[in-house]
This record gives sequence, C-alpha cells and structure tokens, in this order.
Amino acid sequence: MYKLLMVEDDTGISNSLKIYLENSEFEVDLLSTGTGAVKKIVEWEYDLIILDINLPGMDGIEICTKVRKKSQVPIIMLTARTWELDRITGLELWADDYIAKPFSPRELLARISGILRRSSWSQSEWDILTVWDIEINKEKRLVLVEWEEISLTKNEYDILLRIFQEDGKVVSREVLMTEVIWYEKYVYDRTLDTHIKNLRKKIVDKDLILTIRWEWYRLNK
Repeated sequence: MYKLLMVEDDTGISNSLKIYLENSEFEVDLLSTGTGAVKKIVEWEYDLIILDINLPGMDGIEICTKVRKKSQVPIIMLTARTWELDRITGLELWADDYIAKPFSPRELLARISGILRRSSWSQSEWDILTVWDIEINKEKRLVLVEWEEISLTKNEYDILLRIFQEDGKVVSREVLMTEVIWYEKYVYDRTLDTHIKNLRKKIVDKDLILTIRWEWYRLNK
C-alpha cells in the first residue's frame, strides 16, 4: 500500500480527500500547517507528497525548496492561484505536478496514480544509457553529468529518459505530455516547455535536446 502525506490547511478539503484516497487503497497522513512538514517528509518514507502552496507557518514553495535539497520524493502542489506564473514557479521548484483548485478527487487520483506508475516501471528496468558526458542509470534512477549526479524531478527524469531511448529520433510534444507525464491538457499548456527548460539548465548543455518546429524534440547525437 502506498503511503501519502497531504499538507493542506483547509481541513474540509483534506479530510474529504483522505477518505476518497483511503477508499482507493492509499494510506494518508495529514498536516494542516507547514511547520514541521520538511522534517516529517524527509524522515518518514512517504511515496508521494500532496502540498498546498498557501500554508500557515511555512508555505508550500519554501517547503518544496527545502525538501528537494534532501529528497526526491514525488510532490504534487495544490493552489488556489491560477496564474501561469504560479504554475511555472511551482515546476521550477522541482514539483512533479501542479493542480489548481478547484479540482475533482478523481483528477487528483489520476495524477497520483500516473506518477507512481511511472516510478514503478522505471525502477523495474535495468540499463545504463550514455550520450556524450551524460549517463542515465535506469536501475537507480540516477542521471550523471561529467560523473556528477544531478537532481531531477520524476517528470524531468522520465522526459529525459524517453528522449534518450528514442536515440536521435523525434518524439512529439503530444507523446511526452500524454504518455510520459500523463497530462492530457497539452495543447495550450506550458508545462512541458518548463520541464525542457529546466532539463537544459540542469544538464548544462542547451544543445543536447533539440526543439523541432515547437512540436517535436530529439536528442542531438
């Protein structure tokens, strides 16, 4: 059974989501403030974190920043803010997904299941892919650049892995959005652009992943 932590100050939302997720066979712990959240996330072996941005004590942005320095646990951020800037900020803080309120419990469950499914598939494979000075170890889910490990979110890792696996062939924006990060609202959404920008920054090579007419991506081999 997967174990989740939800950090949400609206107890009406958190209690109803807890019941829904537990009925879907998840174990769910709740926190209503940001105080102590980082310590609990790092010390407890959670499979995924559901993190609201607007929290008393310490907000979700600060929590996400601190957690990412110590752990790669998947994080889904919740927010009442709907501006595009908030979405990009959340992703640049290395959250794995971002959901604006109001949302349905069914949508949240689908996002959770997609992230956990991708993690399970990747961990079950063994292989090492190398291009230039970049190495992907699929068994350990590690990415090394010049023998130094870099920190990627699960979405960033899965996107990079898929592009590497295509071995120089183009992969479409639609495939990356719907089959890799399991997000169907891809037509006008900027989520993938943010992930690609973050990847290029982290691997310190803007030319490794090429953009072809804004609709396809391929490895520059």
